[in-house]
Amino acid sequence: MHDQAGKPTPPWVVVASAGIGAHAFNHITVVVQDLWRLLAAPETAGFNPGTIYHPVSAVLYIWLAAAVYTGRRWSRVAITVLLVFQAVGRYFVFVSYPSLEVRADLVTGWALSVVVVCLLWIPTFSRHHFTHALRWSRT
Repeated sequence: MHDQAGKPTPPWVVVASAGIGAHAFNHITVVVQDLWRLLAAPETAGFNPGTIYHPVSAVLYIWLAAAVYTGRRWSRVAITVLLVFQAVGRYFVFVSYPSLEVRADLVTGWALSVVVVCLLWIPTFSRHHFTHALRWSRT
């Protein structure tokens, strides 16, 4: 567990990276559900914005988890902005789908996002992880 300068990655950043990975896993499960629905009942499967959004987001979250873990200076801001936009999007999904399962998933995602952002911005060791990378890397 080391950053790009060879220093140990702080545990808060490791946990935040795992949380970002959990978001990626969530997007992958939605893709699997969509594919399963398409195979099981093609007449009910349809094209919606999530058909594009979820596979792209899964890859993006995996990439950002790795960038955060290694201390890329831009990654903390990028994941924070992405999570804020995703929180807004989740609100609209929450209002549109009254299903308990959907809403439970959305609330869990909101909670995970709050934890990830707090872990990346509040502990001094987390902030130092990214400022240290600033001194040692141009990327």
